[in-house]
Amino acid sequence: MRTQKRPIHAVSMWVRRQPPKVKAFLAVVSGMAALVLLRVIVNDHDNLFVAAEAVHSIGISVLIYKLTKEKTCA
Repeated sequence: MRTQKRPIHAVSMWVRRQPPKVKAFLAVVSGMAALVLLRVIVNDHDNLFVAAEAVHSIGISVLIYKLTKEKTCA
């Protein structure tokens, strides 16, 4: 008896089998859809800006930490 695949696994496997150009196109389309969705959902854009800057500063902090401790960004 064969086990059923979860839908997310099936989609993930389908995306992995696609050529790089299709993956890039899907990434651009999904990014644009996410931006449109955020534009529709978020009413107060100041809070969204503050959250984006917080995530940006955390990322830079992690990069600086890795550079000082491991001497590489990998």
